[in-house]
Amino acid sequence: MSPCCARGVGKATSLVHRWVHQLRWLRRSSTLRLAALLSGIFALGFVVAIFVALTLGERANERRLDATLSTIALGGAIADTRLDSAALILRPLDDLDGLPDPFVRVVSRGGGVVRLRDDLMRSDTWRVLVAQDGAGSPVFAAVPIEENEDAQELLAQILWSTAGVVVVVTLAIGLWAGLIAQRRLLRINATLGQLSAGDLTARTGLTRSKDDLDDIAKTLDQTAAELERLVAQTRHLSASIAHDLRTPLARLRAQLEMLPDGEERGVALEEASRLSDIFDTIMRVARIEAGQGRDGFEEVPLAELAEDLAETFGPVVEDENKALTLDVKAPAVVQGDRGMLVQAIANLIQNALVHGGDQITLFAHGRTIGVADNGAGVDPAAFADIVKPMVRLDAARSTHGSGLGLALVRAVTDRHGAQLELAVNDPQGLKVAINFTHL
Repeated sequence: MSPCCARGVGKATSLVHRWVHQLRWLRRSSTLRLAALLSGIFALGFVVAIFVALTLGERANERRLDATLSTIALGGAIADTRLDSAALILRPLDDLDGLPDPFVRVVSRGGGVVRLRDDLMRSDTWRVLVAQDGAGSPVFAAVPIEENEDAQELLAQILWSTAGVVVVVTLAIGLWAGLIAQRRLLRINATLGQLSAGDLTARTGLTRSKDDLDDIAKTLDQTAAELERLVAQTRHLSASIAHDLRTPLARLRAQLEMLPDGEERGVALEEASRLSDIFDTIMRVARIEAGQGRDGFEEVPLAELAEDLAETFGPVVEDENKALTLDVKAPAVVQGDRGMLVQAIANLIQNALVHGGDQITLFAHGRTIGVADNGAGVDPAAFADIVKPMVRLDAARSTHGSGLGLALVRAVTDRHGAQLELAVNDPQGLKVAINFTHL
């Protein structure tokens, strides 16, 4: 296949996928379904009303004709005479000579409508009634109703045409109103999605209409603004506390270094260093979570990133008598902040080094990068807890750490709009991955 044909097929396929997506969206839209339902009910009611009106009109016309024929029959004594004309047939009941067979059948039933294949006195449709003349003798009377039926048919055509136009216009207006409401709901839903993804500046901006949807949008915007204020205040407070404590901690460390050498001095300096690292991590998490947009993002080849990290941390892992294995399969190139990703993966390696087994795997599969180990692992029920700041499981309390490693990884993941995935490693251990396929 030539490149031009391939591009054409690709565009057609993309267009079909887009249409299918739109159809699925229309099927899932509650507002459109409601608008279509109400429009359909109105259209059905309108059609039923026209049908009933035409039926009742036809029956009323038949009753009027029967009353006219009865009046004509009572006008005098027919006896043995007959009156045949293009406007009226009036004969004694036993005088049906010369009339087509359908007249005989209708007369035997007491009256009705006669439809002829050929015209009888310039009409092929007649209304027949068996009645009594002024002398009480049975007679039958018939009048042509072709013109009445033509008028009735014309009226039906006009009404059905009008009904078709009204139904189409009603459905169009209903769908249009549903689409407008659906667009506003989509805007609200998109804003909620942005807020859940960490973009606390997202707002609906819906202020034109004055209805319940506008009230919901306004309340959502007010809630988002208050949430943004509270989160910003909390982040600023934690960062400020960490920053303000660094100065006295630095003074304390300087004073500890002036003490005579000894075991207690070393332990004190180690604790001071650990506290300093905790404050630095808190400030890094706060800065990452406070970031917005994609400033500083660039194309990051996951294979190159994994190789650099393996080269950097390989000797560190070996010093702990453990092995770091690099596993790369069809790695992709993603948009991201390389420095943040290095911090995140470094924290995962450090976490596996402290809490994992003797085998650590750094992998990059497609648009996913992460670290797996063969340690004791973590109960899946605790996955949601270990990514929270300052949370440490009972098994980890005997080791060094602050409970901020995975919290920083989650902050970096959220900053990139990716997905942090925790799973049980096969056959044992913990597997933590940053999945960019959700971008």
